[in-house]
Amino acid sequence: MDSEHTRRRVLELAGVGTGLALAGCVGGGTDAPASTGDTASPTSEPTETPEETDTATETETETPDPTMSTVFHFTGDVSQQEHALGNVSNLLADDTIDLDDVVLLVNGSGFRLVLAEQTEHAEKLTELLDEGVSIRACENTMERFSATEDDLVDGVGTVPSGVGELTKLQAGDGYAYIKTP
Repeated sequence: MDSEHTRRRVLELAGVGTGLALAGCVGGGTDAPASTGDTASPTSEPTETPEETDTATETETETPDPTMSTVFHFTGDVSQQEHALGNVSNLLADDTIDLDDVVLLVNGSGFRLVLAEQTEHAEKLTELLDEGVSIRACENTMERFSATEDDLVDGVGTVPSGVGELTKLQAGDGYAYIKTP
């Protein structure tokens, strides 16, 4: 078959009128036949008709949205604690998001949120822990406050370094980062 006839046959099989030309298609713009190793060369039988393509597309199932993990970073003062806890609660209540894991990491001035003797929000922290939120305190900050794990609200964990934990969660584990007031 000559290359012009081949081009016309390919266009016909693709459902394109024969009055159109495809640039860079079969034969690379010359009348020389395509080499046997050329994957773009047509075959005598199409491997897939347009009808088969449409059917295959219709039967494919949608990929579900991926689950997400989020880390909230709280370094604010006492006046911002309720707002920070509200942000975490709002994310948990959002039914449009498929959450895998939520972490609340406190360091700096935000550390007072998890100190059992200083926080006014121990009950809310316990509720968040019961809902599966992992609450973590920076051990460097604990040292600065002369606090131990016994001084924390029950269930609050510790990490050696708040900034190290944030780095690990974001870069290594793919967590979304939210700086909360």
